[in-house]
Order: sequence, then C-alpha cells, then structure tokens
Amino acid sequence: MINFYSIVAKRCLPMIYFTGHSMKSKPARLFTTALALITALQVSYITHATALTHKLPEKFEAHYTLQVYGITLAEATHSLKHTDNGLSMAVNTRPVGLLAFLYDGHIDIRSDIAVDNGQLLLVNHDYTHSDDAERSTVRYEISRAEKDQKKTADIVTGTYKGETVTINSDQPVWDPLSIQAIIIINADKETASYEHGLLMKGEIKHYVFENQGKETIGFNGSKVTALKTAIKEADRDRVIYVWMLPDYYNIPVKYEHWKEGDLKSTLLLQNVTFENEGKTTTLAISHPSEDEDDFED
Repeated sequence: MINFYSIVAKRCLPMIYFTGHSMKSKPARLFTTALALITALQVSYITHATALTHKLPEKFEAHYTLQVYGITLAEATHSLKHTDNGLSMAVNTRPVGLLAFLYDGHIDIRSDIAVDNGQLLLVNHDYTHSDDAERSTVRYEISRAEKDQKKTADIVTGTYKGETVTINSDQPVWDPLSIQAIIIINADKETASYEHGLLMKGEIKHYVFENQGKETIGFNGSKVTALKTAIKEADRDRVIYVWMLPDYYNIPVKYEHWKEGDLKSTLLLQNVTFENEGKTTTLAISHPSEDEDDFED
C-alpha cells in the first residue's frame, strides 16, 4: 500500500516559505506549507496606480482547492463584501483529505479596503492561525502620510510574531489577500512589467508583474478565453501564473506556482456565487485531470 503521507511529507516539507509560524509536528508543518502556498498563489496582478477606474468588484463567495503533486491538501473559502466605505475580504483555509486526519487547524485572514478620493487603499489586515496547541495573530493597520494635501505614502504599524512592526513605504501597500480586489478591477488593462512591494512576513517583499494577455483554457469540457498574468519574485526563480474569467467578473479560476521550471502547486476554483442587486449567479467548475487534454474538441 502506498504511504501517501510519506510522499506528501517528503515532497512538500522542503517547500515551506512565506510563513512566520514555526510548528513542531509534521502534520502541522505540512498544513503550514499548504497555507503558505495558498498565500503565495494569491499574490496577484496590480498596477502602480490604485485609482478606481471601474465600479467595485461584485460580491462573491468562492471555494478553491490546493493541489501539490496531484494531492489535495487544503480547501480555501474566499469572500468579498461591500461595506459603507469600501470592501471587506476574507479567506478561511483548512486541511482536507489525509492531512485533515493528521492535523486539526485553520487559518482566518481578513483585509479591509477603503475608497478614498477615487482610490482603493488598504486599511487593515489580520491573519490568525489556530489549532489545539496555540493561536497566533498578525495584525497590520495602515495610515497615510500627507504632503500638499495629497496622500503620498503608506505607514504600516502592527504586530508580527509578538513584536511591534513599523514600515514606511513610498507606494501604496497591499497584502496577498486584498490585492485580489485590484486584480479583478484591472485584469483587462494593458501595462508594461514593473516591480511592486507587498506586506509579507513583517516586511515589504518585491515582485515583478506582467500582464500576458488572453489565453484559451479548458473547464467543464469547453474552450474559454481567460486573462493571464505572471507574478515573479524579484530575487528568486519562482513565478506564479493566474488565469481570470472575463465572462464571470474576472474571477481567478486557476493559479500555478512554478520553481526552476517545475510546477510545484496549483490552486483551482471549484465553485463561486456572485451577488448583484439581490440576484445570485453560481458557477461550478470541472477541471480536466492531468492525463486529459485541457479541453475537448
């Protein structure tokens, strides 16, 4: 009988990154790996300007699964809601399958975004990791420095690993969850590649973003046109590709994480429900397996 835990542990444990939580048991560490991958895969396309040139994204609740080497490790539920002054986004992630038998823990993340003079601005970000052994929280609040009555820079204050953090940035600051609002709004814009910083592990990390235009992908047995973006770590040979569906409010349908030319993990949309003026629209996704063509002729 195949020892699936051994396979997953050997292949996934060395891939721990983008996380500041140290866990003692292998199942907990494996779940942290899965969460780190989801966090990394959610780093999405942004533009230098955060001006709100279109209406706010539609309200939605979406369900994703994370696969590593073909094995499903975790599920994530994403939601986006409208507030009185902007948006509130949340994601809850939990282990599934074999990993759920080995580790009982979950991650809750929330980001609030305000609309200020036609711009989207991150207000706060909370990250809570809970299990039977411990509960750890990361929280950031973002304020703005002003010059000549214009907000020119972000000031981040918060707690990371129990320590006070203060970060000054000359550009708008985002986190891997809140930035998805920007990808939805700006997915169809044409822009040259550029570098931008995101809040990661108590500091600003830099990424290069490239809009790669339209690409045909397959799901539910059909050919569908998607918008594709590449996100590259500035100092490492890693890249994340994200495909979005313009026919469904630019919802991300698939993320892939590649390292040194090899596919390491995939985040797949399973279903999503949109809410617009009291009406709901639900899309269920059936993805082709690895040994199938992307779509049928």
